[in-house]
Amino acid sequence: MVVVMMKVVMLTYSTKARGGVAHALKLSEHLRGIGVDVSLHTLMREDVDEAEEFYRDTTTPYMVHRFKWEEDVTARLQNMIRSYTIGIPKGADVYHAQDCVGGTALQIMKGNGELSAPTFRTVHHIDDFAEPRLFEFEKRAVDHADRLFVVSNYWQEVLRRDYNRDSVVAHNGIDLGDFDNIPERRSTAPTILFVGGLEPRKGLEFLVLLISEIRKAHPDVRLSVVAKAGFRGVDSVEWFEHLADRARVQDAIEFHESISQHDLVRLYADADVVVLPSRDEGWGLSLMEAMACGLPIVASRVGGVPELVRDGQDGLLVESGDVVGLGHAIARLLSDPEMRRRMGSSGRKRVEGFSWDDTARVTSREYERALSPSH
Repeated sequence: MVVVMMKVVMLTYSTKARGGVAHALKLSEHLRGIGVDVSLHTLMREDVDEAEEFYRDTTTPYMVHRFKWEEDVTARLQNMIRSYTIGIPKGADVYHAQDCVGGTALQIMKGNGELSAPTFRTVHHIDDFAEPRLFEFEKRAVDHADRLFVVSNYWQEVLRRDYNRDSVVAHNGIDLGDFDNIPERRSTAPTILFVGGLEPRKGLEFLVLLISEIRKAHPDVRLSVVAKAGFRGVDSVEWFEHLADRARVQDAIEFHESISQHDLVRLYADADVVVLPSRDEGWGLSLMEAMACGLPIVASRVGGVPELVRDGQDGLLVESGDVVGLGHAIARLLSDPEMRRRMGSSGRKRVEGFSWDDTARVTSREYERALSPSH
């Protein structure tokens, strides 16, 4: 594939290990691998004493923009957007936002005549936030992007139906080499792993409350949780620790807010099943990672998840909010090593069909179309 030389500014919203951030890092690296000159820009609170770097090393040049943290979400959003409108370099050929904050900043800059280049937005999912003002903010950010990518066919249909917007599907990819050297398992205790966010959309509370029921068949069951606060920044590990204490299962759960890629792979190695009881989901990057590690999945049948996880083949899917069904699916897999092995093997083969190189090629092609005089 011959790539037209172009300069691209990619925007994400954090340096932490979140799905959209991981997507931005991998996509940027693989775009650079096919000759696209990408620089990555992200945000960080000005009141935190942390190194201005991502949760993992990257070959992509990047810049961290500091913003003033405010308890009020609207004020915080304004500060984040302002930081971008001040710091984003002008004169690139393409601008590509991975979230509503970056997308809004680009919209403002274009409206002010500071940018003339085409703007793209990847819609991983559309948060309703349960707050009308934030939902309206999210919707405006979708409406005003020049062109849209989505990570699943499900979200392509949602944008067409609810927003009257066309989009291009650019799935999440997987670098299987990141999961080639899985360490030996450290424990024989049946272990459930959750990798996601603490925001209500992810449904972690369902899993915490199920542990006491699962203990009836598996008294030594463990739940490992890798999760950080959501966009609003108000969802805390302490809340879930309190919930576990009230349910009297605190001794069975360990929480990790920020871990290295090496330690994450270690947790995958120690797990029997990965569970994602989401109320809504774009695609499920953590599910791809689990499948790459040969693990079976239990997840809600929402968003793009059924496009990735084949029910009965790579894992078990349940309806969102069906706590009883979720518990039965987990218990079924924990009790059947052969089913876990078979589904894990199937899932590994499944994700071999998704590569970041393919995602980069789809993305670059759309950049070129936007820059073509005929478009």
